[in-house]
Amino acid sequence: MNITIDPHEFASKVADQRGAEPVIVPHVIGGAEYFDGPITLREDPTYPDRSVSGAHEASDELVQKAVATARSAQREWESVPAVERAAKVRVGIDYVFANALDWSTRLAVETGKSIAAIEAEVDEVRGFLDVYSSFASEPDHFVDELNGSDEFMTSETILRPYGVFGVITPFNYPIALAAGLSIGAVLAGNGLVIKTSHQGPWSGQAVYELFAAMDLPVGLVNIVHGGDAPAKALVSAEIDGIGFTGSASVGHSIIRQLSSGPFVKPVIAEMGGKNPVIVTETADIDAASKGIIYSAYDLAGQKCSSGSRILTTPDAYDALVQGVGERVKALRFGDTVEGREVFAGPLTSQEAVDRYERTLAMAQEAGFTVISGSRPEGKGYFAAPVVIAGVPEDHDLARNEHFLPLITISKVETFQDALKAANDVSLGLTAGIFTGKLAEANEFLDRIEAGCINVNGRGHATTGFLPGKQTFGGWKASGSTGKQGYGKWYLQQFAREQTRKFPAGYAGLS
Repeated sequence: MNITIDPHEFASKVADQRGAEPVIVPHVIGGAEYFDGPITLREDPTYPDRSVSGAHEASDELVQKAVATARSAQREWESVPAVERAAKVRVGIDYVFANALDWSTRLAVETGKSIAAIEAEVDEVRGFLDVYSSFASEPDHFVDELNGSDEFMTSETILRPYGVFGVITPFNYPIALAAGLSIGAVLAGNGLVIKTSHQGPWSGQAVYELFAAMDLPVGLVNIVHGGDAPAKALVSAEIDGIGFTGSASVGHSIIRQLSSGPFVKPVIAEMGGKNPVIVTETADIDAASKGIIYSAYDLAGQKCSSGSRILTTPDAYDALVQGVGERVKALRFGDTVEGREVFAGPLTSQEAVDRYERTLAMAQEAGFTVISGSRPEGKGYFAAPVVIAGVPEDHDLARNEHFLPLITISKVETFQDALKAANDVSLGLTAGIFTGKLAEANEFLDRIEAGCINVNGRGHATTGFLPGKQTFGGWKASGSTGKQGYGKWYLQQFAREQTRKFPAGYAGLS
């Protein structure tokens, strides 16, 4: 059963919230609320003159206190059998259903995303709880008897938690991406400190509230708020591992820092993408155009999985530019409360709008073909969806991640050239192809350097990865571990292996 929102009830709740005072969320450590530090307010990106939420900036001392508190509670939690941990966490599924409208309101006023995108985010949390708790309930998920056992001695390998994980969350999925990492860490037996995005603190607080409903040891899960400073403090604290979702540059800096001490600490990171879509002359151009539009402009392009660079062979180029151009002109961006006809909402900040305008000016100055959809009226952080065609595949516009509602279309001579260009970037999160040739599809599957790949995706070129249906994660600079979210090996990253040998039946021990 998926999460669905009644649009009328949703619109009413959002209107009420927009007319209310900002919700200032506390840090929570050991079950106690702290309102320490200067306040940063979060504006509604649809109506930037209205503050809707806010949080205090956590000090270094408060972050250290959160880590120490989690460590104390973790000792008790580690002794709880995995199947019992899973049962406690699974209680959260009912909590998600009961609080779906509240969560949706938070996401609407802090992110401005569409109803469909909000439903998907809330439902993703339900999926994490379901999938991960099911894995953790399997008797051999964390313990495995080894072949070395005999009538005298028993050998087993067991996965034991590292201790305390810090989770640093992004603005675009402030509930789901914090929840996925956090659920994995807790199910594996770890304590937890969550640092929310300053552009979605009230949404991030929902993840703490979710854990508070699970009857976990007091202090096992803690939450702090703020900008870069608390995040840096958390990475520098006496932490045992970090879960991170965000840019490759920040993720790699965290990896370097946690590798520079007396021993390497794990960093479970998903770090963006510059995701190619190959379209060949044998493709169904209408299907390709439809799939590209969804993948590129959902969430106004502010997704690490967005398809953002299109590589097409010459005989498909003109028809594809026309097909994508017509569809982008028909997209409707706007206020989420206007209903399901709104495809996407605003950008997250004025900085993103400024970056959009600089990027668009670069394309226009270079003389590329620019096809633009419409921008809603008003003072919101809106940007029109844009297609930039005729871009050389090695141009910066086609190679750099922009996190904006725009795509580039590049003409390449052959399928082989397209495949080479697709792989010739450091990121490798998602990729797609539209083709009518089995040989091209098979070669794409064998050679593309990305963690999540689609062949002739129905309705989406590079995205659409939901818990229980597909796993999600990146290769190369897009991921740090090679293990993907929603998959059966994901939880095991939050623990380390210990092999044990002892007398069979504990013979001789009393």
